[in-house]
Amino acid sequence: MKIFQLWSSKKLYLTLGALCLFIFCASVKPFTDITPHQAQNLIEKHARNNVLILLDVRTPAEFAAGHLNGALNLNLNAPDFADRLNELDKTKIYLVYCIGGVRSARAMQIMQKKGFRQVYNLSGGLSKWQAENRAL
Repeated sequence: MKIFQLWSSKKLYLTLGALCLFIFCASVKPFTDITPHQAQNLIEKHARNNVLILLDVRTPAEFAAGHLNGALNLNLNAPDFADRLNELDKTKIYLVYCIGGVRSARAMQIMQKKGFRQVYNLSGGLSKWQAENRAL
């Protein structure tokens, strides 16, 4: 009887462990909004491995007025936006931003439908980034 109880408790612990792992993995979403602080951490984490692409989806005029260092500009409102997305590597990690986070959220949804694997939206956009005194 004791052997059965021991086996049952091990099975219970393994089941609970697997459940916790599942919940943790499910909480890591490859398409999500992140704060400027989280975005800064993401940028620093991938600074040297050439995996992260900063994608500014504002107009060229807005981009010229100031953007994150090293960002690529693809205007969400341009008629060829979807076609230009097809030129990008879908296996890379993307941090998408605009001025307030609305256009970049739309861009993230389009990217998800086009098969991109991992895209983050800068919540609050460049406005919030600058309000927190983060460098461009």
